[in-house]
Amino acid sequence: MALNELTYPEGDRKKKKRVGRGIGSGRGKTCGRGHKGKKARGGGSVALGFEGGQTPFWRRMPKRGFTKPNAKPLETLGLNKIENYIAMGRLDPVGTGPNGTITMKDLLDADVLNNIKHGVKLVASDKIGGQWKLEGGRGYKFAYPVNLEVSRVSKQAAEAVEKAGGSVVAAHYNRLNLRTLLKPHKFESGMMPRRARPPPKMREYYTQFENRGYLSLEIQLQQQLKKLGVDNIDVTK
Repeated sequence: MALNELTYPEGDRKKKKRVGRGIGSGRGKTCGRGHKGKKARGGGSVALGFEGGQTPFWRRMPKRGFTKPNAKPLETLGLNKIENYIAMGRLDPVGTGPNGTITMKDLLDADVLNNIKHGVKLVASDKIGGQWKLEGGRGYKFAYPVNLEVSRVSKQAAEAVEKAGGSVVAAHYNRLNLRTLLKPHKFESGMMPRRARPPPKMREYYTQFENRGYLSLEIQLQQQLKKLGVDNIDVTK
């Protein structure tokens, strides 16, 4: 075999469709488009979903549900991701917040989350790297005693962090306060806006200790004791 004998395998290349070359070719005259009509014209095509004028399928189907216009979805963050970032050295277990608390700004600076628009919800993750990580057959086992502050926290995540010797607080941030926390360089020194209280619909959530709300008496007592250097006290008793 020589270079001039090299060719493509049979059937690998399809011949170009030649139209308008006489009636004997089979594609002469109308070139396979038929007589008249929108699809016979140059550039003519039917829109996707068009059914010849009858009510199309997507309009015959009823509407279900709705999209909440004032929804404020939170970024979901699992404990397994925090644990992995601490193990890799990308997230400092001692945060920049009061008493070494890891705030949402620390999570954003460490690229644990790419964007935070309305807040962060902390959830527990049972599966890490394809292996179940459980303690006593139930509950997630967290490895680092860290203090966390997020917008909301699940019950399992809160229990996992507290079993490891840490703490977690759910704090309310509106859009302005969240911008102040995440981008303090955007504000002049001494011109920081005051912390806004949660709206009435959210106030009940942040005043209950089972949600680890920052307005609950137990959390406020816990924070005061930490300022005095007193730790490892069960404030629920």
